[in-house]
Amino acid sequence: MCPADICQNTRGEELTRIACPVDAPKSGMKVEGYEPPRQVIEDVERIVELAGVEVGGIEYVVDDRTGRQLYYDVNALSNFVADPVRVIGFNPYARLADFLIGEAQRHEANRNEHVAASGGPR
Repeated sequence: MCPADICQNTRGEELTRIACPVDAPKSGMKVEGYEPPRQVIEDVERIVELAGVEVGGIEYVVDDRTGRQLYYDVNALSNFVADPVRVIGFNPYARLADFLIGEAQRHEANRNEHVAASGGPR
């Protein structure tokens, strides 16, 4: 996968990106949303639960020889989709922002409850 939408070296020269989704139309690749099998979703949910990851993504491949699913590359936030609303139907960055704002509000409410229960700030 391409590490980012802008792949340049330190001199500003464009790097060759044969399999980069950003260059998909130029290289004849098709980039589209994909719904993984239910077992993959359950495996990934179990992995992130055990790892304590609340937001992120995990990539996987299927071994053609054995049919075994191999999980790798755990990301807190992936940037491989250049146009996420069109490709996957939503903006993961906006969802992450909403999640983080909600977590901050929940944390603040819990802190305020704790302060009130202890008789106020000291």
